[in-house]
Amino acid sequence: MSRRTDNRHRAATICRAATGLAHRTCVRWAADGLITRHRPVPDAGTPQQQALEARLFAALAGGTVLALTAVMPSRTDPALALHADRAREFLDAVLPRLDGAGVLHGVPGLRLVPDSGSWWLADAVDRARVRLVHPRPGWQPGTSGREGGGPDRLWSGGRRALHPAEEAARNGGAGRGAASPDRDLLFSRTLRRLRLIVDAGAQHGWVNLDTTTSYDLVVDCCCASGALKLMRGLRQSLLAEDPEDDGPGYPGDIDVGGASVAVRHATCGSFPQPAGAWYPQGATC
Repeated sequence: MSRRTDNRHRAATICRAATGLAHRTCVRWAADGLITRHRPVPDAGTPQQQALEARLFAALAGGTVLALTAVMPSRTDPALALHADRAREFLDAVLPRLDGAGVLHGVPGLRLVPDSGSWWLADAVDRARVRLVHPRPGWQPGTSGREGGGPDRLWSGGRRALHPAEEAARNGGAGRGAASPDRDLLFSRTLRRLRLIVDAGAQHGWVNLDTTTSYDLVVDCCCASGALKLMRGLRQSLLAEDPEDDGPGYPGDIDVGGASVAVRHATCGSFPQPAGAWYPQGATC
C-alpha cells in the first residue's frame, strides 16, 4: 500500500468514526481530496456557516445531542441525521420561541423551511443552513407544543425579520459564553464530529454539554472509558491543528485558538436526569 493510499484510508477511517457517515462515502471524499490526513473532517465553508452551526451546538445542552445520530459535514449545506424517536426533542431545543415571561429559548434567528423536498434549518439573516434527515420517508417536522402559539413561535409562518429578543441575543456581550470566531470554530467543528459524542453517551444514554463554565465547553461522560474514547477521537480527528493531538489521548483539554473544550467523566448518579429522559435498550443508568 502506498503512503498516499494509506493516508487516504486513515483519513476515511477517522472521518467515518467522527461523523457516522458510511465508510464508502468517506473513502470517496478522500479520493476526491475533500478530506485529508491533516483535515479528516471538513470545516464549514464560511464564517456565517460556522456561526450557525455553533449556535445549534450551543443549544444542545444535556442529553439533547443524542437526538442526532450522524452528520454530513459538507463545506456548504451540511446535513444532520435525526434519531427516529427524538426529532421533536431536537426541534424543541433549537427552534426559537418566547415563553410566557417573554424569555427567548432556542437559537435566535433560526427558521424551519422546506426546500426541494427537504426540511432545512436556515438562518434568517445569513445564507447559512443545515438540512435535516430523518430515517422515516415522508417525515414532517413537529414540535411538542411547548413553544406556545402565534407570535411566540418565532420560527414559523415564513418570518424573516428578527424579533427584538433575537437581535439582542445575537448581539450579546463579550463575557464567557459569548460568540467569538474561535468559539464558533470550536463548536462548529465539534458538531461536525457529532458521532464521537453520540458514541460517548451510547452506553448509558446520557452525555452532558455545559457552556457556562470557565471553559467554552465541558463534555461530561458517564464513564471514564467514554471520556477517554471521546478525547482520543477528538484528537485523532484534529479538532485542533496540533501535532500532539495525534497521540493516544486522555481525558483533558483541547484548545482551538482562544477557545477550549474539556472532557470529563463522572458517575451516572451525578448527572441531572431530566423528566422523560431517553435511554437506549439495555442502559444501566
